[in-house]
Amino acid sequence: MAPASPRRSSPSPSPSSPSAPPAPLLHRKRLSVSKLFPPAHTTQPSSDPKSHFLEREIENPDLGHARAHGHHVEADWAAIRGPGLAGVEDGKKTGRMRAISTRDLRRHLSSKEVSDLVEESFSRPKRRASHDDKFESGPRRFLIDVQETQRRLIQQEDTDGDFQITVSDQGPKVFAVGTAASAGYHKFELRGTYQISNLLQELALASDHGRQRIMVDEDRLRENPVERLARMIKYDFWDGLSRRIDAEGLEIITNDPKNRTPDQSRRIYVPFYDEFALAYWTQVAQTRPLDVVRLPEVVTPQYVKTLDGKPGILSLALREQYDTRVKAKVVKGVPFVVPGGRFNEMYGWDSYFETLGLLVDNRVEMSRGMVENFVYEIAHYGKILNANRSYYLTRSQPPFLTDMILKVHAALATKPSYTRAETKSWLARGFRAACKELFGVWLSEPRYDGVTGLSTFKTEGYGMPPETESSHFDHLMEPYAKKHGVGVEEFKKMYANEEVSEPELDTYFVHDRAVRESGHDTTYRFEGKCASLVTIDLTSLLYKYEMDLAKVIQKEFRNSFKIRVRRGHDDVNLKSYIKWRDYVRENGVANALSEWDSRWARHILVFDEEIDHHWREVGEAEAEREREARESGEGIVLEDVASPADSYPADEKMVPSPAEVPVVWEPVIDHPDSPFFTITLTSPVFQQLATRTRAAADRYLWNEKQGIYFDYDIAQKEQHVYETVTTFWALWAGMASQEQAESVVTEGSRRFEVVGGLVSGTLESRGRVGLDRPNRQWDYPFGWAPHQIMAWEAVRNYGYKELSQRFAYRWLYTITKAFVDYNGVVPEKFDVVDMTHKVDVEYGNVGTDFKFVPREGFGWMNASYQVGLTYLPVSYRRALGMLTPPDDLVVQLRRKSRDRGAGPNGSPKSSPEEPLGSPGERAQFFL
Repeated sequence: MAPASPRRSSPSPSPSSPSAPPAPLLHRKRLSVSKLFPPAHTTQPSSDPKSHFLEREIENPDLGHARAHGHHVEADWAAIRGPGLAGVEDGKKTGRMRAISTRDLRRHLSSKEVSDLVEESFSRPKRRASHDDKFESGPRRFLIDVQETQRRLIQQEDTDGDFQITVSDQGPKVFAVGTAASAGYHKFELRGTYQISNLLQELALASDHGRQRIMVDEDRLRENPVERLARMIKYDFWDGLSRRIDAEGLEIITNDPKNRTPDQSRRIYVPFYDEFALAYWTQVAQTRPLDVVRLPEVVTPQYVKTLDGKPGILSLALREQYDTRVKAKVVKGVPFVVPGGRFNEMYGWDSYFETLGLLVDNRVEMSRGMVENFVYEIAHYGKILNANRSYYLTRSQPPFLTDMILKVHAALATKPSYTRAETKSWLARGFRAACKELFGVWLSEPRYDGVTGLSTFKTEGYGMPPETESSHFDHLMEPYAKKHGVGVEEFKKMYANEEVSEPELDTYFVHDRAVRESGHDTTYRFEGKCASLVTIDLTSLLYKYEMDLAKVIQKEFRNSFKIRVRRGHDDVNLKSYIKWRDYVRENGVANALSEWDSRWARHILVFDEEIDHHWREVGEAEAEREREARESGEGIVLEDVASPADSYPADEKMVPSPAEVPVVWEPVIDHPDSPFFTITLTSPVFQQLATRTRAAADRYLWNEKQGIYFDYDIAQKEQHVYETVTTFWALWAGMASQEQAESVVTEGSRRFEVVGGLVSGTLESRGRVGLDRPNRQWDYPFGWAPHQIMAWEAVRNYGYKELSQRFAYRWLYTITKAFVDYNGVVPEKFDVVDMTHKVDVEYGNVGTDFKFVPREGFGWMNASYQVGLTYLPVSYRRALGMLTPPDDLVVQLRRKSRDRGAGPNGSPKSSPEEPLGSPGERAQFFL
């Protein structure tokens, strides 16, 4: 059902019409409050185009936070007697909300003019005491007392006492407000949950800004929900989720709801090699309570275990930049976005999807900051962390860095303020980090499996994860506590202090930590076996890394990508590299499996100014040749880096045959006292790694009979038959053949597509649930933003454009419907079968517990909305704004597909033909 429309008066004859009666004097002057506030003039922030790449500030959006909500302080009173009505305030049809008081009216209007306003309100014909000036042209506006109106709204409409107005409340859903044209005297009825809850939200925002009275446009309250949500995400939610780790942002970022230890000190851990950060934080600690701890050079799992009782934030990248206010350089933390709620730090795979949304909203500087913080984590902590807290030091998350770098790099390249030299060196640094992560984390112990040549999620940590709720593992600990004759709490202390030995419990936590590294915590898919599973998720992502590295090194770095590696004490890393090189040279990449050991890569120098300088010079030379080519009319012959989608489905030309021997790189030591050795990476090794990964995926993960990919259990040496929507990830990475892709599209749509989007797994795979076997949040019937986004791009990569639109529409409809019906809620996840955010599952649903107005949404849910809208043509967006049920859209799509015949861009041939909606619902559909 579409959002309810307000009651409107019938149109009146135009005052200028010959048949219209003469307009009263007041109408000719038109001194209603609606004309007192023309659009405020926006002053664009100044920028110095010559400022250094690493010193630029975060971008200011075209409209700031206050402007997006219409909270303008200034008012152009000179326009009171102007002849025309002020246009929409920012050119984006967002309406306005302005503070106003009776004192302001009397200050700028004569007593006669104010009296005329009141007299006009009495003389106008009324209908049910809810009818505005019928002669007024333009949008209707309301003059509202903030606190009193909020009090009355809550008292009348919030019947369940949660400080929200939703379809679950039993109020009348009719609320009268005073019109601005009558200075608040004349009343107008707002009707329906959507309009009234929007009013509640606008009042809360006005209260945040200290307003006592505001003027609200009617258009604001009945704004198209698609436009409203997209606007709120772009101008509010991202800002609400933005963080920096520096002196100014310290108070917010050190707040950790997951810290349940007695030690609540503000504490920051600084990497061993970051001298600049150590000096900065030591200075900050002199002016405020802060415990600064320098990490050791080698961070072992045993050391991390000692930090369980002393949790703290992990330092991220700092940047020196010029501050025009103090006219000097200052240190600022590189900005990033957090997921929201209790997740108040920078997370791993969340950040990738958040970056996709930021790029859609042109938040390029924030996106750049997200990449740079990941590069910092790899350089100093050895991996992209689960999140930057001390208890996550041994744990990573699904890797997306290469695709993230390429997408942000493409956005930076479109900005005139970034030179080719800057973006070239930036790209080189990012891909050095990606090489370190690929070889040093995912193709090294404990994650690499030498039998299959594939990798698993498996962390270096051990024992009970300290960030979990105190009672989370009580059911598990109870039998062991009884065995040792102690209570559960006492046994947990004994186990944490390693005073007892329980090998089965140790194994359980190895798998539990692996589940958390996978990002899918928790699911019956991984119960008690995650560390033994080669998953289709991780395999697809690593294939994408290998292909991206091969392409970028070949195209952007001329097939010669130099990196330097720390030699280590007694040349331990150099010796490790030579042993690995000899093994690969002797066996070839395809057969270099069981003794593969690339731990040397953990010591790659990511922040290398000497090599960065080289790539800046290369970038300058390329830019100069481009300029010369343009001026001479010869055209540009330099190859740009391919878009990630350019080569999908998999580019066979990039992949050599397994028989080809890769170029294995000789280490070079510049001089005997150098602490580094240099190697030159070339494309063939990464191409052959991708070939090996794809062949192994076909052998171990592909199921020809079922037509989808499954995980492989390396302990049981068999496929783990759990149907997971991540089967689409092989298509996202371009790893599937065209025939495999067709099968995955057909079978995947049949198994995972439900009314509200794509479900995480099937009902059959999840199995029975009950008191002894409760729901898990990454199983049926739940749907998650990353699964949706990956599937959209996956099927589009193989030509299924309309299917990607259909998938996207289902998910966006679920979000929009909840947003309209539940006071603007944007939650962490949905039950996509019953299309509700009200879920009875572990951990609840982050993003649903707010008062009056949502201020953050949830990171990747926000991103999925902005990204999803880019998939929808105008007609779909129009249908979405009208809340047309997705199954009605499916009926229309099938009808169109039948009219023109099935093709590769249509829906799968095996899609069910029977309509899924009622005839009454289908009758509402329009395009």
